Amino acid sequence: MRVLLALLVAAQNSVVPAPPPPLTPLPPESPAPDRAHLLIPSREAPVHVGGGDATYRYVWANAAFAPAASPLSQRDSTVLRVLAINDFHGALEARSWPWSGGRAVGGAAALKPWLDSLARACGCTTVRLDGGDEMQGTLLSNFTFGLPAIAAMNAFGIDAAAIGNHEFDWSVDTLRARMAGATYRFLAANITDSGGTARPEWAEPWTLIERGGLKIAVIGLALRATPTNTAPRNVRGLAFGEGAAAVRRVLPRARAAADFVIVLAHEGAFCDGAPGPDPVPAPACHGEIMDIARGLDSGAVDLIVSGHTHSLVNTVVNGIPIVQARSSGAGIAVVDFVRVRGTERQVRARIETPYADQVRPDAALADTLRPYQRAIEAVTGRSVGRIKTELRRGGEEYALGRLIADAQRNMTKTDVAIVNSGGIRADLAAGTVTYGDLYQVQPFQNRLVRLFVPGKVLKAALEHAVAGDRADAHVSGLELWYDPRKRVGHRVTKVRLANGHGLDDGRSYTVAVSDFLATGGSGYSMFRGQPAEDAGLIDLDVLIQYLAVLRPAAEAPGDARVHRAGAGETR
Repeated sequence: MRVLLALLVAAQNSVVPAPPPPLTPLPPESPAPDRAHLLIPSREAPVHVGGGDATYRYVWANAAFAPAASPLSQRDSTVLRVLAINDFHGALEARSWPWSGGRAVGGAAALKPWLDSLARACGCTTVRLDGGDEMQGTLLSNFTFGLPAIAAMNAFGIDAAAIGNHEFDWSVDTLRARMAGATYRFLAANITDSGGTARPEWAEPWTLIERGGLKIAVIGLALRATPTNTAPRNVRGLAFGEGAAAVRRVLPRARAAADFVIVLAHEGAFCDGAPGPDPVPAPACHGEIMDIARGLDSGAVDLIVSGHTHSLVNTVVNGIPIVQARSSGAGIAVVDFVRVRGTERQVRARIETPYADQVRPDAALADTLRPYQRAIEAVTGRSVGRIKTELRRGGEEYALGRLIADAQRNMTKTDVAIVNSGGIRADLAAGTVTYGDLYQVQPFQNRLVRLFVPGKVLKAALEHAVAGDRADAHVSGLELWYDPRKRVGHRVTKVRLANGHGLDDGRSYTVAVSDFLATGGSGYSMFRGQPAEDAGLIDLDVLIQYLAVLRPAAEAPGDARVHRAGAGETR
């Protein structure tokens, strides 16, 4: 109990509201520098990416190195090694994944020796970077608003981090308190005031790391869609600008000061095909970070470390290598800048999987985390229900999402419930389910809101749910059919409510949503300002109560509710 009280006091003291930070006027762009003095002068060398049958060639316009996946020979010399993680989300304890063959991956006490070992192995200058979203995501981290996650990042030796959208989940004041406790810089060149003319003092655009005779400039980028990917009230008065423009604004000064320039961005991509650590051609990848790379001059920066999409990315776009290493400590991007036989310059990128059983856990870091673990173990280990079969996220609609939507509709007694798929953060194994298991599924502690909306507003919300490449919400109380070949806003072809009736534009419906969606989060701007009442319930509590109703063992609903035209099957 004493440990629990001490941790709570420390957390409360570290989220005391602070006065608004001063704003710094944005500087004018500097002229482009002469790069002839830089360490590696080769700018038009052939580029080999991949290896073996996957090898293909580029010609770099300005980049210092040519990326190629090949083993180091005895004559090769690594000049710089970049080690990067992203989207840690408070994953302080190791866990197994569907792809890990039952082996535990990551965890803070294993990640530290992994990072240390990778740094020692190259015998070269090394920098360690984080792509953002460090703290929010597990009860172990959330219980004290990210304190142990920052302690872990400090122990990892992180040199710089991008500011992720979930860094704002507990307010700017809490973020600034965590920044004060970090031994590294948080970076975002694209955060300004709402007018776009000045930046907050805490939003540093870039930093210069001097190590081993090298100067490495790191430019940070926050997620441009942050206002719709955290509670809008938490970023009121801030603007999140376009990434490439923000990089271009500071790039001349960064390039003039440094031998290497790295962009550290909480923007991501997905790459098609079987997931794996090997490089893939750029046409197989799509996402915001690809657009940012294309918005820069070819080879203008030496590397982009990305994040946000929790995916494996290892590709080259516009002469710029881009990497991302899964999420939750399940991957480490290793990028080597190599001098080959004294003349050729290459970049060699790979993604390592940090299996916990391959290293000896760091005892000091384990000791640091132990008081936090003890404070919550009675809560996290408590059994709250059973489920019959494993519930995994996959595709545009899945049973776990339907279960959560049903829970929210039933417990709020509304006509319809809408759950954004981005808020469902983990899978569930079959059998006994603990509070800690469910907390990983729904870690944001969103309050549920009962909205009163006309049918045309509900229709607009459903259109928004299917506006992307695939449906991005789960529903209860209705079925919908849509055609992704139609233009956005006109894709929903049919809606059938639970009572068998269609949707009436003029009739009022009750809709259960999170307070995040009710205030326009995830792009649901049509809900903002609609008549609403607080349901007095937290989303996680609702799921726990619903599982209790479904005892002895819950079976997730198997009925498809979102039907995609042209898919060849009901989804």
